[in-house]
Amino acid sequence: MSHYRDIQRERLFYLEFLALFLGRVSRKDLVSRFGISEPAATKDLSLYTELAPNVLHYDLKKKCYVFSNGKPHFTHDIDQALYSLAGERAIAIDTEHAGRLPIWVNFSIKRKLPLSVVATITRCIYQHRKMSAEYGSLSKGRKTRTLSPVALVNDGLRWHVRCYAHEHQEFRDYNLARFSATIEGDLSEIRLDQDPEWNNEVCLKLIPHPKAEHPETIRMDYDIVEDAKYVTLRVCLVGYFLRHWHIDCSDAASGNPRAHQLFLNNKRELLDQGVPQWAFEL
Repeated sequence: MSHYRDIQRERLFYLEFLALFLGRVSRKDLVSRFGISEPAATKDLSLYTELAPNVLHYDLKKKCYVFSNGKPHFTHDIDQALYSLAGERAIAIDTEHAGRLPIWVNFSIKRKLPLSVVATITRCIYQHRKMSAEYGSLSKGRKTRTLSPVALVNDGLRWHVRCYAHEHQEFRDYNLARFSATIEGDLSEIRLDQDPEWNNEVCLKLIPHPKAEHPETIRMDYDIVEDAKYVTLRVCLVGYFLRHWHIDCSDAASGNPRAHQLFLNNKRELLDQGVPQWAFEL
């Protein structure tokens, strides 16, 4: 009986996850994820509304349950939730399900992200909504901005939100840790396919650093089997990629080869293709 309760608890956790981060959940979501019958899914939804009566309400027009801004019943790990939304990690109550070997993964010293802030942003992305956001920048400090979030980006160190900034009338990246408050707004006409730096791709040509003592070791590290390693990226992601992999972007390979194992061999070509100068300022 306890095993049954554990399985049902996972289903309840999952439906709350969808409600929080996407803003809606239906019987079909539970049926397709867990292979249960529609009557069983109905029972799960009914049980959840008893456990957390202010989180969901049924929308007759949309024919699904939608988020009502109530207090969640479960505790959600923000990183796990974001990785799950990106399709890279299964969502489950127990975040240790996959960690069965002794392992150390570099931890973050960034601020812990508030659930309410992150969930509002993900719901706005999924439902194509504007949001009013309190955001702090290094140049202007904290101010309220009207944004249309369209995508999430992880640069290997932190999460960013790709947004259309209505004040500036352009797409920009926002550090997720710098949001202090978010409020859902009206439906937005902005779509991701309107963002040229997201939809246009460029190809980076990476070679072992010209000053490296043992370039053959670098070739093995990065599986460089021909003249170079070619990496195709969206224009707006180039700067993050170069920083994450500590790639020397100088004009004359002047970086320390011990700190920069790879050298970008087609910087001028990338600039001509629209990659902004700041992307190469490491």
